[in-house]
Amino acid sequence: MTKNGNNTISWRVNLLEKRVDSMDSKIDEILANHLPHLHEELASLRTRINVMTAFNVGAIILGVLIAKYL
Repeated sequence: MTKNGNNTISWRVNLLEKRVDSMDSKIDEILANHLPHLHEELASLRTRINVMTAFNVGAIILGVLIAKYL
């Protein structure tokens, strides 16, 4: 392989290593900062969905009972 080819490969490997390091730091930031907040928001959303589901089922049952006796 020519010397110019080795320089190009070396440059590309160095560039790839820098980009991987950058991506690694971004992933670490996401895991440390954003993931716990997302987990809390999902737990809150799950609670709201359960409450609304119970409310809707109760409303349907109440509607069926009212329709039965009217």
